[in-house]
Amino acid sequence: MISKRIEEIINLLDRCNTLADIGCDHGYVAVEAIKREIANKVFAVDINFHPLLKAKELSKKENVDDKIEFLLGNGFDPIEEEVDEAVIAGMGAENICSILSEAKDRISNTTLILQPMKDIELLRKWLFENGFDILKEKVVKDKNRFYVIIKSTFLLDKISFTDKDIYIGRYIIDRTEEGYEFLLKIKEKMQKIFKMKTINFLDTSHEEKILTMLEEELKKW
Repeated sequence: MISKRIEEIINLLDRCNTLADIGCDHGYVAVEAIKREIANKVFAVDINFHPLLKAKELSKKENVDDKIEFLLGNGFDPIEEEVDEAVIAGMGAENICSILSEAKDRISNTTLILQPMKDIELLRKWLFENGFDILKEKVVKDKNRFYVIIKSTFLLDKISFTDKDIYIGRYIIDRTEEGYEFLLKIKEKMQKIFKMKTINFLDTSHEEKILTMLEEELKKW
């Protein structure tokens, strides 16, 4: 049985011909995408051999290995063609930004499903500054941990964005219970940082700005 996090990632995918699962781990997204006929072909890529082997074993068990190409390497490097959609999940935002930067000239026509494990504001900022608009964000609570899943695509026009778009998100404010809990968690974290900085006589203007934005959004709930 796949996790709630993986299920929500899959739910954000559109029907496509080719899908890249970058950092595929044990291959759950790749396998489910074929089983559910979301993609006709999947490139399952991982920088480590062991998870790639696990993914291949799962694909054989589910009888979909003929539609999945398993590639050892970093990011989009091993894939020789453009793909319709790509999933990059389960790694830090800095790592995701690095992968996207190296493949920037290859993914202008690729819809991206991104799920960073931390520093989501870095990813949002990179996307906006590099011409990728955020179409949707989904907050998922799975085993008492929050995950934010982003759906993004490249635009030719320059994208305007605000601090709130970076630090809170455009669509987290869609009034879901999980979204509300997530904002409360961010608030609690910012308050702890603010307190620590205050004790050490450090500049707290950044935390004050984020806390003000959070308070404004939480009042609307």
